Amino acid sequence: MPLLPFIDLPNHLAESTIFKYHEGQDNVFSEYYQPTPWYFPNSFHTVFCSFFPSVEFGNKVFHIVYIACLYAAVFLVIAHLKGNLWYGMLAVLCTYNYNVTFGFVGFAMSIPMLLFLFYFTLLDLERDKWGLKAAIAALLIVTYLMHAQNALLGLVIYGGLIVYRYQSSIRKILTNGLLVGFPLVAFMLAWWFTREGENESSTLGYLFEYYKSDYFSTFYMRAGLFVFDNFQLRAGTPGLIIATIFFSCILLPLLWFRPWSARPVRVFIPQAFYAFLFFMITFLCYLFLPDRLPGQTPLFQRLCTVVVLAFIILGSVWLSDVRAKGLKYFVVVVCIVYTGTWLEYIQTFNRESKDFNREFLAGIDNDSKLAGLIYANSFRGRKVYIHFPNYFIVWNKGIAASKIIDYRFGVIRRAAPGSYLPFYHDYIGDHYKPQPQYSQMDYLLVRGMAPASEDQNLNGFGLIRKKEVGAVAAGENATMPRVYAWTTQSNCPSE
Repeated sequence: MPLLPFIDLPNHLAESTIFKYHEGQDNVFSEYYQPTPWYFPNSFHTVFCSFFPSVEFGNKVFHIVYIACLYAAVFLVIAHLKGNLWYGMLAVLCTYNYNVTFGFVGFAMSIPMLLFLFYFTLLDLERDKWGLKAAIAALLIVTYLMHAQNALLGLVIYGGLIVYRYQSSIRKILTNGLLVGFPLVAFMLAWWFTREGENESSTLGYLFEYYKSDYFSTFYMRAGLFVFDNFQLRAGTPGLIIATIFFSCILLPLLWFRPWSARPVRVFIPQAFYAFLFFMITFLCYLFLPDRLPGQTPLFQRLCTVVVLAFIILGSVWLSDVRAKGLKYFVVVVCIVYTGTWLEYIQTFNRESKDFNREFLAGIDNDSKLAGLIYANSFRGRKVYIHFPNYFIVWNKGIAASKIIDYRFGVIRRAAPGSYLPFYHDYIGDHYKPQPQYSQMDYLLVRGMAPASEDQNLNGFGLIRKKEVGAVAAGENATMPRVYAWTTQSNCPSE
């Protein structure tokens, strides 16, 4: 299947593969990896893809479902608020957003869940039905299984809306808040007090220091809201320009039709207030969340897509009376250009990576251990190759040194001591240094040339397979010492 240029995606495919085959007799996963319980956060993609014959096929279905849910949720919300559905189509500009392209699969899928939650909350505020409250509570749990951060944001959004709606009734606020929020809180407490948390830095201590100093010195980073979702299309300044143009397409209809100058002023129509409240809650969270927590990064940047979608919903309400054909033509053209630009990005990436496939890693026993030396780690400025050693897990059911076992909130934990399955240095292409722990590995997957004149990491390994854009090698522990080299230039030992 074609590869997708989403940075962390190979991690999640590996997690799903381990989850699916962990107890199988045809692999040794249980000796190295330990899945967390299904009810831990961020497990949705892992479990979802494991139901399919191939986790890669399951992942494709997952992303199709994500796109369908995103468009459906935006449509339902805007239709309910009687907004302008043509303007709302600009939500297409958020399809390949910051979270999708970083490979934050759970967070990406949780975004349409937040929109569905907003929609059901609007219905509940009008009808006050127990069935709707149950649906909202269930959505919070599903969102938690996708990503805990957005589940908490969903609870804040729901809380803000019911406080406004029932501001004269404390009893109503407490009743709704407790009934809807209790299941989520129960899940989060069960996770927090049963997970492994040894040797963790203090989260509260970090936050105290962050808001005392770093928050103000790095506040300028919040301006990335205008470009975070689409700057990946090109490296450097061209990428920023393209992202700015796409973001400007969201603003241009508002500047052209100027809803604030109409009589009556459409900005202040009643249905706009809930949309405005939704936007403000997400925007304030974006402004005040930290950029990281110990063992978790990035944070506030992930919310950029939610903020932009909330603004599109608000703008659609402001433009609810606009029927100009020019708006329809403008939106259709923008969506076509956007989709074509991203399809070109994905197709070009696959042409560059065409030699990295199952056949390239064929013939390696799945009880072998592989590590990566990904020196050439970028495609158009994005480090999309850094986690490619995980495809040895996905394709061969083999053992790879991977970041997935060392993430603080990962769904696969380390079942072997660190000296037995070494820590994976994913950014070795940017910060080269010898990796003596790799001498224990049976194979190395190499991409590009080390910046050192002599790469000590290849000592004891010999080239066994090489393609135009890559290579693999095996060490003294293997039956036949070998290296698979996947590199643009040959710096590996000769065959």
